[in-house]
Amino acid sequence: MTRPVRILFAVAILAFSVLGSLTPRADAVRFELDPKKTSITFGFGATLHSVQGFLSVREGRIELAPDGGATGEIVIDMKSAQTGISRRDRKMHGKILETDRYPDAIFTIDRMDGHVNRVGASEIQLHGTLEIHGSTHRVSVPARLKSDGSTVSGNATLSIPYVEWGFDDPSFFVLRVDKIVEVNIKVSGTLVE
Repeated sequence: MTRPVRILFAVAILAFSVLGSLTPRADAVRFELDPKKTSITFGFGATLHSVQGFLSVREGRIELAPDGGATGEIVIDMKSAQTGISRRDRKMHGKILETDRYPDAIFTIDRMDGHVNRVGASEIQLHGTLEIHGSTHRVSVPARLKSDGSTVSGNATLSIPYVEWGFDDPSFFVLRVDKIVEVNIKVSGTLVE
């Protein structure tokens, strides 16, 4: 091999090495949540009736890797919580959620079970922490995602033992309220590179 060919060969190897290190993981799914298309509903049983409500998401981003690696954060606006009955909502914000002191809840994702597909359906379990009402709790959230290659949508569920987590129990006299709140999360977002 002549000297110019060796130099050209070395430059080509160096260029491929540099470009290879700059190329993002093609199989990772990264998306930004659209707060207007993302919703959280919650519900629990109470004496003679059940309570349903909703919350808004302030922002969120998630990255899911095919090897189970996951990172991300979803910020929930606790002040947006509503059940449709203003008296009950005032009590919920003032005595239960204490939203003046704890206006946000933050779900921080640190790993995933399952496999995520960049296009098509995926069933996964997200693991991480939920910082809510001044405390941090480990949680696992089963989720179903669907991606068309440019957008991602999905559903996830979570059961929150709110009294065990330090929230006041709203039960009184003959009114008894379940101690678990069932949460359903519908996400929608845009894939990013």
